Amino acid sequence: MDRLYDEFSKSLAASVPRRESLRRMGALFAGAVFSQLGLGTAWAGKQDPCKEFCSRCSNKTQQNQCLAACQACNGNTSRLGGYCGGFVCCQTAACSGVCSDLTSDPNCGACGNNCRDFGETCCGNYCADLANDFDNCGRCGARCDDPGPYEYGACIEGACVYSCAPGAENCGDGMCTYLGSDPNYCGACGNVCFEPTPY
Repeated sequence: MDRLYDEFSKSLAASVPRRESLRRMGALFAGAVFSQLGLGTAWAGKQDPCKEFCSRCSNKTQQNQCLAACQACNGNTSRLGGYCGGFVCCQTAACSGVCSDLTSDPNCGACGNNCRDFGETCCGNYCADLANDFDNCGRCGARCDDPGPYEYGACIEGACVYSCAPGAENCGDGMCTYLGSDPNYCGACGNVCFEPTPY
């Protein structure tokens, strides 16, 4: 605010037209209000991420090459791969300066996410345990079928395994059923309850 009063005093002391004096005062008051709201830097202009990133290159030729690659990435410096004088805009991401598509180790879904560190496999953009993952059983994308009624399904050691729920029986046709309530397996496998014939 002290700066505001100093500038205001100068504008009063200087011989300027009334309109120009009012314009200066308006600009000073607006600057004071916006700076109190934390908007001063936004009005002053944002820091150019490309210029900031490329300023580390040692000469103007390298900086210009870096700026061109950064602008090709729409200012996204996380996609710049390479070195000063040889930067490129990576299609997906740059991990430790090397272009990566983030679909394989050691950069599965994100830079540095190495599924092998956890004994898993990169399936697209995430890590999966192929020995126990219902959606990636034995290999990426091999989803086990949904279990039927009265049945449990699981991926065990890379194979889809199904078992009947407690109290249900498998009568050899691959379907689990409750013998006490299924008219097709009435009390025992193969025992079909016949409906009485109408008169």
